[in-house]
Amino acid sequence: MSATIHASLHLLKLQPTCPFTVVQQLDDDAPVSVELARISSESQFDRVIAEAQQLEESVIIVWMATWCRKCIYLKPKLEKLAADYYPRLRFYYVDVNTIPHKLVARAGVTKMPTIQLWKDCKKQDEVIGGHKAYLVINEVRQMIENQSTI
Repeated sequence: MSATIHASLHLLKLQPTCPFTVVQQLDDDAPVSVELARISSESQFDRVIAEAQQLEESVIIVWMATWCRKCIYLKPKLEKLAADYYPRLRFYYVDVNTIPHKLVARAGVTKMPTIQLWKDCKKQDEVIGGHKAYLVINEVRQMIENQSTI
């Protein structure tokens, strides 16, 4: 991170977050899987979104619930997808049962799992993941690839 960006984040009282864990790595230093970082409060969500704006980056937010079987099944597949975009795109997840409902409503989440692309502090696109995992992953990949036209 450049000194200018770091100084700007410091002035805004934002600390660069790097809560990602590279789960596996191949010989070519490309990760096979990157653990999704958890967002556990509305203020943390706001910091993540603001930091991404300062860095002129997009972020993926996965809205899920511990009771949602499709969410549980999809998460490791999203962690593999996150490795394809690591480190230029950060993936986070939110357990909707552990945060205030007003944040869920603010994000416009009505179904689980919902995968959203945020850029410039705004939700740009989303995929509702209620169907087969490979289709969801393909839709998320397409959403990411299309972000350059947003």
